[in-house]
Amino acid sequence: SSGINAEYGQINKHILALGHPTIHLTFTKELRLEIVCGFLQQSVEKIDRTRHIALSALAQFIHSEVELPQQDLLREAVPLPPDMAGEDEALAMVMERTKVGGSRVLANDPVSAYIASAEYFSPAVVFSRVMCLVQAEEYVCSLIRGLVVSIGGLTESLVKASSSAFVDFLEENEDQHRKLCDSLIKVMRKDAKNDRVIVPMLKTVELALTSIMLEEELGNYFISEFVKLLKIELTKCGNVPKLLAAVSPLSNCLQFSENKCALTQISLLLCHRYPRVRKGMADAFYTALVTYDDALANSQEVSQILETTVWEDPNNIAGLREKRNRICELVGVKPPKLLAPTNKPAPAPVNTEAFDSYSDLVGRAGY
Repeated sequence: SSGINAEYGQINKHILALGHPTIHLTFTKELRLEIVCGFLQQSVEKIDRTRHIALSALAQFIHSEVELPQQDLLREAVPLPPDMAGEDEALAMVMERTKVGGSRVLANDPVSAYIASAEYFSPAVVFSRVMCLVQAEEYVCSLIRGLVVSIGGLTESLVKASSSAFVDFLEENEDQHRKLCDSLIKVMRKDAKNDRVIVPMLKTVELALTSIMLEEELGNYFISEFVKLLKIELTKCGNVPKLLAAVSPLSNCLQFSENKCALTQISLLLCHRYPRVRKGMADAFYTALVTYDDALANSQEVSQILETTVWEDPNNIAGLREKRNRICELVGVKPPKLLAPTNKPAPAPVNTEAFDSYSDLVGRAGY
C-alpha cells in the first residue's frame, strides 16, 4: 500500500507538471492522446486501487490547460474528484447521491467528503459515466480494452457494475452498435494471443450477443470477423479455460443467418482432444438450438444427437467423430478432415565419444 501511495504521489506530481501552461505546449497531439488513452484504460480495469489512481490522474490532466480531442465529452465523463472540485461541485455530488431526511450535507464535513469520494470512485458510477466515450473515435478502443477486463473479471460486484453499464448504454444507444462491434474486433485483432485480454473479450462478446439485439446485417458482419479471429486464437490452443470461454459466444453466433463459419468451429470443438471441451461445446450447442429453434434446419435431429451422445467418453473417439460428421451433414457444413500423420525423420545418433572420454577422466580422478 505504501508503494502504491508513493507511486500515486509521483503520478500526481508529474500530472501537475504536464498541465502547466508552458510545458503542455511542447507535447504533440499524438502524445497527449496516448497519455489520455492509457489513463482511460486503467480507469476501467479490474484493480480498485489502480483504477482510483488512474481516474484521479486522468481527471487532473483533462481539466488542466492541455488541449485534447473531444475535451467537453471527456470532462463530462470524468469530472474532477470531490477533493479537487470546488465546494459547490463537491456538495452537488453528495446531494445528488444522499437524501438524508432532506437535511443539507456540508461539503467540508469529513463524513460528507468520504461519501462524495466513495461515490465518485464507485465502479457503478465510474462505468456508467465513462460509457459515453464510446461515441468518441479517439478513445473508444482504449475504453473497450479496459472494460472487457472488468467484465471478464472474478469480482462479482465489479463484473455486475461493468456489465450493467455496458448493456444499459447499448440498449439506450442503438446507433452506437456498429462502433461497438468495430471496436471489439479492433481490440481483439490488436491483442491477438494475449490471453489477459482475449479470454475476458470472449465473455464480453457473449454478453453482447445475448443482451442486445443486433440488426441482421451488422450481426452477420460481426460474427464473420469474430470467428476469423477466434480461429487464430484456438489453433493449437491447449488452454482449457480459454477454450471453454469460446464455446458460448460461438453457439450464440447461430442466431444470425450467415452462421456457417461458426458451425465449422463448433464441429472442430465437438471432437477436441480434451473431454471437458467436447462436453462444454455440446452443451452450449444444444442450449443455442433450444434458444434459437429456427436457426438451423434439422435442429431436432441435431439436438437429439447432442443430448444422447456421451461426448466426454475418452474411449470412443472414432464413434464421436461419426456423430460429429452426421451433425455436419445435417447442418450443411463439411466435416473436418483428419490430418495425415507426418513421417518425421529418425533422430540423428548421439555421439557419445566425448561423454565417454569425460566419464573416463572423472573415474580416473577418483570422483
